Amino acid sequence: MSPMFTEIEDILISVIREKLAEIPKEHVTVNGWPSKPPAVKVSNLKFRIQNADMAENRDMGKVEIEERLDSDGVKTSFVLQEKPLRNSVRVESPPGMLLTEKNDYAVDYTKGSIDFGKAPAKGKNKILVRCFSQKGVLNVKSLKLKALYCFDVWGSDRSETDSLAEKIVKALIASEDLFLKDEIELKPLGGAFIIENDQTEKIRLRYLLEKDIHIEQIVGPIERIEITGKNI
Repeated sequence: MSPMFTEIEDILISVIREKLAEIPKEHVTVNGWPSKPPAVKVSNLKFRIQNADMAENRDMGKVEIEERLDSDGVKTSFVLQEKPLRNSVRVESPPGMLLTEKNDYAVDYTKGSIDFGKAPAKGKNKILVRCFSQKGVLNVKSLKLKALYCFDVWGSDRSETDSLAEKIVKALIASEDLFLKDEIELKPLGGAFIIENDQTEKIRLRYLLEKDIHIEQIVGPIERIEITGKNI
């Protein structure tokens, strides 16, 4: 079972264990019965995941970068590790001597490279580059999980089964705020009396569980958008 469902069921079970102290904690289970009542079994019968038609891009801001480059005294073009933001590049060569863009060097912001008018002096760390780079954009896509959950209630007799079922309904209602913190919503669908293979009568409470799922992906910044068209 995926961690997503495990986390959901851990929340449901913890609520029942907390609100119904008369049921031993080990008797509140997922997909299995203890040897004797009272007990509650939580089951996920089916589910589906659908697109919530919601997506957003969050700018992760910019970060300052410092890079030191070696020079062989001949090379004039250097590619930076990160593409700089426009008008953010400062170059010192040797370190401590500030150069002037356009007069001493040119920056290709598309390629992320610096071209010097003449080769910097030979030596290790002879070029110091400071600039700002875009961290990227956080793309957040939202999905909606819809799952059918059942709470099967087993008491020592009909009276206890009825009482426990009523308490579970009240416990789930009282925990709505807790569920909402995890973006979970429970909607009651109804209930029924069921008789299983051991011939014991139980009550099944059926709920529709809905949960928002957010998928996050970091993508690089959009540097340039070109729109071309033809006259018709």
